[in-house]
Amino acid sequence: MMKLFKVIITALCLITGANTAFAATYISITSPDKQLIVKVYIAPDGRLTYTVTSKNVQLLAPSPLGITIDDIDLGSGAKLRWAPIITKINDSYTLPGNHSVATSKANEASIPVETSGKIFKLIVRVYNDGIGIRYVLPAGSKKINGETTTWNLPAKTSKVAWSGYDASYEALSKVTGLDDVPQDSTLMGPITMQVAGHYLSISEADCENFSDMCFMRNGNAFKAYFPFAKKGWDIKERADNRPEFLNGTYNGEKVSPWRTTIIANNLTGLINSDLLMNLCPPPAKGQDFSWVAPGRCMWQWWSVGSPVYEDQKNWYDAAAKLKWEYYLVDDGWRTWSTPGKDQWALLGEVIAYGKSVGVKSIVWVDSKEMREGEKRRVYLEKIKALGATGIKIDFIPQATTDIMQWYMGALQDCAELKLMVNFHGSVKPTGLRRTYPNDITREAVRGNEWHMTRYKRVEPFEQDVSLPFTRLMAGAADITPVMLDPEQLTSTKFTWAHEFAQAIVYLSPITHFSDQYKFYLESPMFDLFQQVPTVWDETRVLPVTKMGEVVAYARRKGTTWWVGVMNGDTEQEIKIPLSFLKKSVKATLIYDDKDINTAINRKEQTLGPNSTLTIKLAPGGGFVGRF
Repeated sequence: MMKLFKVIITALCLITGANTAFAATYISITSPDKQLIVKVYIAPDGRLTYTVTSKNVQLLAPSPLGITIDDIDLGSGAKLRWAPIITKINDSYTLPGNHSVATSKANEASIPVETSGKIFKLIVRVYNDGIGIRYVLPAGSKKINGETTTWNLPAKTSKVAWSGYDASYEALSKVTGLDDVPQDSTLMGPITMQVAGHYLSISEADCENFSDMCFMRNGNAFKAYFPFAKKGWDIKERADNRPEFLNGTYNGEKVSPWRTTIIANNLTGLINSDLLMNLCPPPAKGQDFSWVAPGRCMWQWWSVGSPVYEDQKNWYDAAAKLKWEYYLVDDGWRTWSTPGKDQWALLGEVIAYGKSVGVKSIVWVDSKEMREGEKRRVYLEKIKALGATGIKIDFIPQATTDIMQWYMGALQDCAELKLMVNFHGSVKPTGLRRTYPNDITREAVRGNEWHMTRYKRVEPFEQDVSLPFTRLMAGAADITPVMLDPEQLTSTKFTWAHEFAQAIVYLSPITHFSDQYKFYLESPMFDLFQQVPTVWDETRVLPVTKMGEVVAYARRKGTTWWVGVMNGDTEQEIKIPLSFLKKSVKATLIYDDKDINTAINRKEQTLGPNSTLTIKLAPGGGFVGRF
């Protein structure tokens, strides 16, 4: 629900007659709790500029704003000509994730700006947990040349969580000091930093038809950058777009995506922020997503390669024994054939078998088979007719404006056909899971596919304890967690407890477990694999967590708490007070074995809110608790 309320502007205003002549030194927009203040003004050099403060602490120093359209930098030589319109936003919605209900409460200012005779609007929305800024494009705009939007960090910036360039967002995540973040190189978002006793995470939201935004660092400043459209792009729609597709408009006007900054006093506030989703539109009127169902998914590609038709019943049976809801038929089914039956007939048979044992099916496809709208729709209809519940679309081209519009079409088609979708080899999410809850998870992440002996890939310890503060800040990620095969855990000795903790720490409403089913069925943690949720009612980041060093989450589903701990590359001992418990409960505790990484020390005991766990962690070690 959106309501207009009295315009409140910290500025110098002159009102004459029926029109408003507006002369402002600055405009301030505050959060509903009055703790965050965004100040927009024209700097002495004529540059449209903003700052952000929290309780009088500067979190973003003066930072340039502007977008260059038709070779005109709309942030240069800018003037604030008219009074802004202020809108109050107060909404809530259910969406499975870190918690069950999201609250969207904010103040928004639509600020008219004039540059070189061009009129456009700067929209600033301020929540209690961050801000979003977007540009309304001037009427008749033909080309986006670039953008000047910048996040200028103050001197009191300590750690920065970042990742380098990779078109599919599969570069390593790191946590370093600001000076160690590469300059004049493409950095993929989100980027998270500790600033003056706060945590900030910068990215974008509601990217529908702009090219994907990344960052370039110069000193303390991170500037918007478009690596997939370095010379800009023409503003035009794909020929196969339909009226139902999202098309980059807001209140009927063409706009940029939101440029976002999540702001939190602690890591629990940071991880629980719904800012990116809150900035996206709700589902279209009349669209029903009650059929979208989270769950656990069996998957064979990581452990054994392409699926063998004759072996598929074994995988479905294993999923059923584990009480998992899904099985993914991955790349390789296209080559199936038996006398008198092609791959489609055989795919239909295995999906039908899955239904007979209570396991639903997700089917892999290469995006090149559905790049055009009509072909995409026909292909998806064929998959749906076979009884599949979801689709995994892989090998998607770089995120240009054309491809971003393709994503919007694919999401709408899948929504209409009631197919959940998992984009792989893809662009990062930007909060549109609110609009399309069937956008259930996606890759765009360096997950466990980067730790595989057959490809001679080895992940460092730091990846798992940095990743929650980079890519995961954009939304659910298909990490494909929980490697248990001892052969895969010899190069970098992640422990079994660490691997299980991945499934608790990394959010993915459909979680695809990476390993061969025998390692789960024969595991001393088998009963826990049957029970572990994939979405949560409450999430707390425990105080021992340090970006890039150790990560510890406590998550609640119903009346059951799960704790997942992953350690980085330094041996250490941590203490976890169980103050989140309301009473004494039976607990199952999974510690690392003291001798080998591919075994556990399992304990059952009664613990309460006054109890404290002491956990010794080897490099790459971990812990899991169920309370």
